[in-house]
Amino acid sequence: MDGVSLTLVILIVLLTFLWIRSKRPGDLPPGPTPLPLIGNIPALFGGDLLQVSRNLRKQYGDLYSLSLGPYWIVFVNGYDLLKEAFVKNADVLSDRPDTFSIKVLSERRGIVSSNGHRWKGQRTFALAALRVFGFGKRSMETKILEENKNFIEILEKENGKPMGLAGLINRSVSNVICSITVGKTFSYDDEGFTQAVNLVGEEISNPYGPLVDMLPFLQYVPGDMFLIKRSFKNKAILEQAVKEEIEEHRQTLDENDARDFIDAFLLEEMKHKEEEGTDFEDDQLQFTILDLFAAGTETTSTTITWAVLFLMKNMDIQEKMHEEIENVVGSNRQATLTDKTDLPYCNAVITETQRLGNIVPLSLFHMATEDLVLENRRIPKGAIVIPVLDSVQNDEKNFPNPEKFDPTRFINNEGKYCNQDKIMPFSLGRRVCLGESLARMELFLFLTSMVQKFKFLPPVGEQPPPAVGSLGITHGPLPFNVRCVPW
Repeated sequence: MDGVSLTLVILIVLLTFLWIRSKRPGDLPPGPTPLPLIGNIPALFGGDLLQVSRNLRKQYGDLYSLSLGPYWIVFVNGYDLLKEAFVKNADVLSDRPDTFSIKVLSERRGIVSSNGHRWKGQRTFALAALRVFGFGKRSMETKILEENKNFIEILEKENGKPMGLAGLINRSVSNVICSITVGKTFSYDDEGFTQAVNLVGEEISNPYGPLVDMLPFLQYVPGDMFLIKRSFKNKAILEQAVKEEIEEHRQTLDENDARDFIDAFLLEEMKHKEEEGTDFEDDQLQFTILDLFAAGTETTSTTITWAVLFLMKNMDIQEKMHEEIENVVGSNRQATLTDKTDLPYCNAVITETQRLGNIVPLSLFHMATEDLVLENRRIPKGAIVIPVLDSVQNDEKNFPNPEKFDPTRFINNEGKYCNQDKIMPFSLGRRVCLGESLARMELFLFLTSMVQKFKFLPPVGEQPPPAVGSLGITHGPLPFNVRCVPW
């Protein structure tokens, strides 16, 4: 057989394999017909991944799939089906897939990106160590209130001038998690701190991140259309900053007095230093710190930013929230967690913000470690499985007219706070957000303090901006300016 004939045979075999690979097995969840070579890539042209998911759900129901690159991507929708998949079948669906962001950028380290014994061991250690420093405890309230006080003072100095709040909120919320992870807080003008906060936000809001994960060949496209080179550059800067912080802690470490999470990890590292294959090593610590920094900042600050936008667009709701705070707390002290049960409308505003803001609509990607049957359809081993939390937050059965901002959805006939369990803002199952308890504290304390002091108004002569978001890992509002005017 000559070279041309051999090449032709190889090409025919390859095309035949790709054709067979692209065909959807009959027992998989339904979806659009995959095309040879490109699979279901055309299905992604319908907008961002959230809009694509919504369109597919209308056509195929709560369980559907796409063939993208080397993966079958399965989308799971609806409260009951999400519970069945990620709680009842947590043993099968708790791992992370070998995507670009998990395998290459995060190197399968830290807590968010690791699997198996490393993930279980590191999550258990992190929760125990963080609790020692107040994480999830009422003692954490003091640190939040202190940071919130600094934040409010800065807003007061702006004297009602139009400003973009997002960056300031990010830095303030970041300082809370920094106080227990690195044992200190930073000036809002600190260049290194500001850069770190901005870079983490940039990576989490990168609109191309999920696309590159599903279509890994995009990393080889010339130039930097998908911001991959930018991600590597950001990663290097963040890693260096964390390395310097770890080294500073190592030089001043007191074996009898752990000051913060880094100290606690370094002490644990010393205990395991002779063990082969230990997960207590500096690389793991670096990524864990970045995970905690991101998880303790982005979703909370994004929720607060959405709340400001929604309140600016709904002055009647803003006024009612302020009135409740005035009646219960007054104007001479900050609201505390002991006031929470007496502020049902404030709680409802926060929960409605989480629902409509839809902060992490597609959660983070999971992977099936073995074949799993849901609704008489097979989710194949190795498939990427996406929990579509958006399907719960915007469920028209529970939330009629879901595009409307309406806190009374979470107030019953007796005026009490209710129905908060009908949304999943922190995901579900074993991969539920590590920082949920801290985030709930921060959202209540920050927002009640902000509304107590200020009314949020658009710049003079302007209408409130539209409630439009952009999707990366998180779904955040487009930049906008607001005036924080004392009542």
